[in-house]
Amino acid sequence: MDIYRLAGRKFNIILLAIVLLLPLFISNLYYLHIINLAGIYTLITLGLNLLSGYTGQVSMGQAAYFAIGTYVSALLMIHFQISFWLAVPAAILAAGVFGALIGIPAMKLSGPYLVLATVGFGEITRLVILNWTAVTKGAAGLTAIPLPTFLSIKITSEQDFYYLIIAIVFVGTYIAYRLAHSKIGRTFSAIREDELAAEAMGVPVNMYKIAAFVISAMYAGMAGSLFGVFAGVASPDNFTFDDSVAFLCMSVVGGNRSIAGAIIGTFLLTVLSEALRTFQAYRLVIYGGILIFTVIYMPQGIYGMAPIFNKWIERQPFAKLLFWQKPSRE
Repeated sequence: MDIYRLAGRKFNIILLAIVLLLPLFISNLYYLHIINLAGIYTLITLGLNLLSGYTGQVSMGQAAYFAIGTYVSALLMIHFQISFWLAVPAAILAAGVFGALIGIPAMKLSGPYLVLATVGFGEITRLVILNWTAVTKGAAGLTAIPLPTFLSIKITSEQDFYYLIIAIVFVGTYIAYRLAHSKIGRTFSAIREDELAAEAMGVPVNMYKIAAFVISAMYAGMAGSLFGVFAGVASPDNFTFDDSVAFLCMSVVGGNRSIAGAIIGTFLLTVLSEALRTFQAYRLVIYGGILIFTVIYMPQGIYGMAPIFNKWIERQPFAKLLFWQKPSRE
């Protein structure tokens, strides 16, 4: 039981209206830009939640898949004039292939060894991008990435990108939710809780581990393709170890064992990161402090606090009028 079920249909309608009308009430394009970035990062965190929260495999190399999606999509659009809508599946496929390449050796690793392997992959990817100047342009990066079009309409403004990003995030969230509540999601959770027991029950553990890595990488690849056309440039500076740490923080703080937690954690930390931009040199220290606080006081993340919030809102006088619906006993 969670707040969305208790809030019922009225809450969902109000939330949908807010999401659709939000650009009309934000005059400062900088704020809308941050929201768009948070939407892109949400896709990465959704995949990371399926990998770490549901399957129990920690990855600190998501920035690598993010970079692969960005560069594959951008190169196809720049050099082959391929449409954005065709470049996205190619970026997803490319990221998924690399996810499988990491997932296969990851079958033999766990704990800190798995973390180190993903960190190494992330750094190797960044160095390849930085030094393969003939293709990636090195530190200068790729520029003038073509803008996407939809029904012959070129998407140029922050408002246009907002609706494009929200639409893709909605589809990605729906797929992640269905996966998490399907046989695949339940199998992921069984592997997380007790890998040996799951294997004894006939679960092909290695196959599901690889699948989790592939799905997580595909989400990051999708985000990378969006990021390329949104930013208009692709540079190695956008895909560092710091970014992988940030994505992991978003997953843990929001609640990595839920789909809603990915959205909450991503938007919260993206906004917080921009608010603390003056302390950029202490970014990892701040993220480390947030992680420690979350693990100690909110082990299930912010979304894990939903039952407490449910009890609080039930006691409020406005609840029955606006949101509250007593759950059925059936």
